[in-house]
Amino acid sequence: MAERKLFNRRQKLQEDSREMGFGNIDARQKRLVNADGTYNYKRVGLPFYETFNFYHFLVTTPFWKFIVVVVLWYTTFNFVFTGIYYIIGADNLTGMIYKTPSEKFWEVYFFSAQTLTTVGYGRVNPMGFWESAAASFEALLGLLSFALFTGLLYARFAKAPSVLMFAKQAVVAPFTYKGQTMMGLMFRSANQYNTNLLNMKAEVSLSLLDFETLDAAGQAMRRFVLLPLERTTISFFPSSWTVVHPIDENSPIYGMTEAEFEKSQPVLMILVSGFDETFDQNVYVRHSYSLEEIEWGAKYTKIFGFDAEGNATVDLGNLSTSELTPVDHLLPSREVLEN
Repeated sequence: MAERKLFNRRQKLQEDSREMGFGNIDARQKRLVNADGTYNYKRVGLPFYETFNFYHFLVTTPFWKFIVVVVLWYTTFNFVFTGIYYIIGADNLTGMIYKTPSEKFWEVYFFSAQTLTTVGYGRVNPMGFWESAAASFEALLGLLSFALFTGLLYARFAKAPSVLMFAKQAVVAPFTYKGQTMMGLMFRSANQYNTNLLNMKAEVSLSLLDFETLDAAGQAMRRFVLLPLERTTISFFPSSWTVVHPIDENSPIYGMTEAEFEKSQPVLMILVSGFDETFDQNVYVRHSYSLEEIEWGAKYTKIFGFDAEGNATVDLGNLSTSELTPVDHLLPSREVLEN
């Protein structure tokens, strides 16, 4: 009976299952979507250079990594041309002032840096055809490289950033829906910055292990179900939004106990989209919650209030704060489920 109720109305679950783009994943598969919205997939079978796009990496990588790449490129580039000047003949660079070999090296290095950036202070100058040719070529590469990195920097800043923050945990808690108190699976998000977000839409999918459908290896298959929500859209998003999936007869987890819910290894996958008026762009934010990030029998604490001047406030510091609340009395009895 418990196995039969683990997926309430198995036929309906199969009908509601949707292809999420992850393929058929068995019970051994790790979390498919990380908490930050990135995919937990590794591409194999092809050489690295066929699956890696340097432009995509520079546009999407964290900003500190972008800066590290620029600094490494700049430093390496100058070291390479310093070596070239030494091969051609560093003594043909006039105006250098040095007493030791190390001072000579740094004189040539900083001449390369001045040439690369086209600063050209003028104290050190190339003499001879090959030295001048090398300096001209370095200046050309410097202009092209800085134009490229400037474009990349603009592309990063022109892209609308993720302006949403999510509670650290989703909760299974009571709420009032259509005039009655019932259980719901919910998470809370908030507009982190003072930006105008319009026509926000939430799409929530739940991934569960179906122990009645096994693959060739005898492993339970995962089902991906699009959850019906209490409210799928809001017109304005100045503060926070608690997205709720009512656990009623239409829910794939209706009738589950906490133990059955944990056994199904749920993963909540979220896509929130809307229009960012500041950047004049549509924004898409992904997030997910695994079993360890879903609290059964907890509800979020209140974060709305007013300041001394009567202005509405939202306490983002307590976005993830929750408190325990009894829910057993809201679970349907076995007699109700069997009938």
